[in-house]
Amino acid sequence: MIGSSQSALERLTAQRLLDAIALVKKGAVYDLGLPLDESVPQGNPGAFTPFSFTWRVTPEDTGNVDGYQYAAETIVACPHVSTHIDALVHVQAEGRIFGGMTVSEARGDRGFRAHGAETIRPLVGRGVLLDVARLHGAEALSDGYEITSDDLKAAAGHAEIQLRGGDVVLVRTGKIREFLSDPAGFQAGQPGVGVTAALWLYEQGMAALGTDTTGTEPLPFTDPGRTTHRAMLVERGVHLIENLDLTAPSADAVTEGLFVCLPLKMTGATGSWVRPVLVV
Repeated sequence: MIGSSQSALERLTAQRLLDAIALVKKGAVYDLGLPLDESVPQGNPGAFTPFSFTWRVTPEDTGNVDGYQYAAETIVACPHVSTHIDALVHVQAEGRIFGGMTVSEARGDRGFRAHGAETIRPLVGRGVLLDVARLHGAEALSDGYEITSDDLKAAAGHAEIQLRGGDVVLVRTGKIREFLSDPAGFQAGQPGVGVTAALWLYEQGMAALGTDTTGTEPLPFTDPGRTTHRAMLVERGVHLIENLDLTAPSADAVTEGLFVCLPLKMTGATGSWVRPVLVV
């Protein structure tokens, strides 16, 4: 099954935005993004270009004519390193992208002609934190652990919240704490949201799914032919936000708030760096 041309972000309606704004009571802002540098998760080794920073122009190079100096740099990296959102074309299935176009029809030399990152609308709406690690009394779930719909229902019940249409669902596994202490271990395996659980969220009206892992679902894959990425990106048009830092809102027992995430208009790209915030 390949999804229609309408993404799940259409569930972020004007009324749902107004309802989300009403959740802001304290004026506290939680920054959910990681830095963008060599220390952050760099993604699949050999597949993703890691982050690199080099000076293009330095103050020393530009001299000091009439007190004027400037600096500029060159940054090279795949948009799937650090905190990012997947465009719907990040994954394909059986030679087709979301909406049914073939890869050969959709992909050009300078990116995808359809569903590139520039088409991802701003995400502004209710963000719901489902803290599965807290539910299990763990700092972090074990690598390979598959989060089930029962886990998500229990986490929602523990937080005393009800999922609504248009929610951006943020699932905490605790895995993100490992990216600085053991980068190789962070990349080698992870817990994640299983296909059945993701489908359940979709049926509740989810607009987008975010996790504190580098790949959303349990890794390594148990079945490469049936993945959460395929079920969400290709078949249902649900964008995935990865490498979120949900530590601070979890520590403060925050369960919901106004979620704001602004993808860059990177034409034809398979994803975009983001700096999401949760406002309560």
